[in-house]
Amino acid sequence: MKDPIYRLARRLNPALETLTGQRRMGATADVFTWLYTLPLALAALGWLAVASDWQAAAQNWLVLALTAVLVYLFNRLSFFLITEIRSGGYANTQGALDDMALWAAVLLVGPVALWIEVAANLLTFIRGMRGAFNATARWSQLRIFTANLASNVLSFLPALLLYRTLGGTLPMADLNLGTALTGMAAILMQFIFRFIIYSGYIGYVVWGLKYNLSADPRPALMFFVYAFALPALANPFGILAAALYVEQGPALFTFDMIGLLLVAFLARRLSQAAEVSRQQSRQLGQLEQLSRALLGGPPDASTLPELLNQYVPNMFARGSIAIWVEPERMLLMAPEEWSVALGPAWNWLRTQTAESFFLVNDPLPWEEKLANHPALVLAPILNVDTGRPFGVVYLELQALGLPWDANTIRALLPAVQSLSAQVASALHQAHVYQESLSLQKTLQEIHLARSIQASFLPENLPQLPGWSLAVTLEPARQMAGDFYDFIPLPEGRLGIIIADVADKGLGPALYMALSRTLIRSYAEQFPTEPARVLEASNRRILTDARANLFVTVFYGVLDPISGSLAYANAGHTPPYLISPNDGEPETQTLRNTGMPLGIDEESTWRQEMAEMHPGDVLLLYTDGVTDAQNSRGEFIDRRFIVDVACRNLAGPVGEIQQAILNEVHGFVGDAPRFDDITMVILGREPISPIPPAMGAAHRPPLPAGKGG
Repeated sequence: MKDPIYRLARRLNPALETLTGQRRMGATADVFTWLYTLPLALAALGWLAVASDWQAAAQNWLVLALTAVLVYLFNRLSFFLITEIRSGGYANTQGALDDMALWAAVLLVGPVALWIEVAANLLTFIRGMRGAFNATARWSQLRIFTANLASNVLSFLPALLLYRTLGGTLPMADLNLGTALTGMAAILMQFIFRFIIYSGYIGYVVWGLKYNLSADPRPALMFFVYAFALPALANPFGILAAALYVEQGPALFTFDMIGLLLVAFLARRLSQAAEVSRQQSRQLGQLEQLSRALLGGPPDASTLPELLNQYVPNMFARGSIAIWVEPERMLLMAPEEWSVALGPAWNWLRTQTAESFFLVNDPLPWEEKLANHPALVLAPILNVDTGRPFGVVYLELQALGLPWDANTIRALLPAVQSLSAQVASALHQAHVYQESLSLQKTLQEIHLARSIQASFLPENLPQLPGWSLAVTLEPARQMAGDFYDFIPLPEGRLGIIIADVADKGLGPALYMALSRTLIRSYAEQFPTEPARVLEASNRRILTDARANLFVTVFYGVLDPISGSLAYANAGHTPPYLISPNDGEPETQTLRNTGMPLGIDEESTWRQEMAEMHPGDVLLLYTDGVTDAQNSRGEFIDRRFIVDVACRNLAGPVGEIQQAILNEVHGFVGDAPRFDDITMVILGREPISPIPPAMGAAHRPPLPAGKGG
């Protein structure tokens, strides 16, 4: 920064290096103004000490006592002016009618009345220094103290010289046109001198705005004009008040001042209402712009910090704000040079669900010792789903003309609440968006896995002369735990598998793929020994997989020539072998010959034999068929599968399968299905009768053992 005043001020206040923008310029102006007003203030005190008539003060103690009370009351009822001199940059000043009371006292007693102003400035300075919580705030108090002493005391003394030069008397004798004009001239000179004393401060601020911040200085100039002119408009009434005291006594003087106190009270309330309304309008405008920007931004909230930095710092006049969310993510810290340790405050706030505020130097529940601090507002950012805090909006309200009392902060709370709600909503939307992306990715992966799983199933059914097959697999979820397979074996044999992995979903589907691969591998090694295939597969499953799952398997080896079926049943729902038997079907249950695979590495299985004759039907199924449940919680009768098959035994196996499915679906209705439905139906075609005209000699020869 090519600013010699800043370089000089930085030597006295090194904290300037931590500030940026308008805050640095304002803090530099504080140091600079203190430097040139300090000698002026000391000169004013020396001049006042020489000019004071303490005998007159003793004689007019009532006037001085009334003036001291009035100065105190008028300062308590000060009005304020806050102006945005650049985007997001504010200037503020307080105005009071105390100068009017001082003019009345000076015209009645003389310069000695100005010691009341000195005492008032000193008390204000002490109170301000006690509340200053950093070096910048202390320098601001120093600047206010010396500048006010210089402007309020030093400007009065030459004005009184002019008053006497023009013929005015102290104390004022009476009120006439000449006295009024003389007093007005003195008041005008005081205003000019005060402006001259402050011209260094004004000039540096205007220069800094134009050359350091590249901002239009005209709003700042208009602000200073208003700041000096508005309080001075009441000073001529000090002449009238002094005349009332001289001519009518203290009673009418006091009555007049009470009326002016009411005017000051109304001016204060009006300025408060106007400022609160202005701030709320700005906050609503910024919140609306932020809301639109969030709606138009990417759904993953990647631009949230940028948008908060764009719209939030200007939302609260002269406020320092931090927005933080777990885990350790700072979304906004403004201004940039400001820093705050949020850990202790967050540990306390995480147990709260409502906004909290603390006035200047109120005890803080997360601090063991009482510490100086500005007014604070803390708003939790609540999780949309759980309602629990997962972040905080932390707002420090710096000193402005507007007093940060309970009422003004309560007027601020709706904007802070809305801001925290917008942040929570944006982060919730981002979370939902990420979950949607994850779900979409998962669904894509499941779709791919389902396609891969489907590729494990036979693409075409084996074509066996004299035999027919029908199969179905209806997954209860995206991924099935059931599977079936047909394995071509040497000498025309066919391996038939139906299996059911415990549980459903992606994990069981992977377990199914492993089991199928192992059974297929060992089926080729032991083509006529289903029991040995299951034993070898079981040992390998327990060696390779640690999923705490098991699989029930029925594995049979069919000799299509003879119709013999060698099988082993590893805990699977027993298939049914149904024979027509001259119109009265008979049922044989192919019961378990051992426990499911994946439980005990030392398990063994028996191998059994069954014979399929022409017209016989073998029903293989999983428990999704026989454990079907309706919306009332009722289970289907396990014998229905045999009954339906027997009723449709004369038809093709495809019709038997469809009839069973219709029965299951009709029973379940709209109830959710909890298990896969898998069926393999194998039928040996009956022998067609020989037409009488052909005779036995014309039967086509059949291989031995094929039948008929």
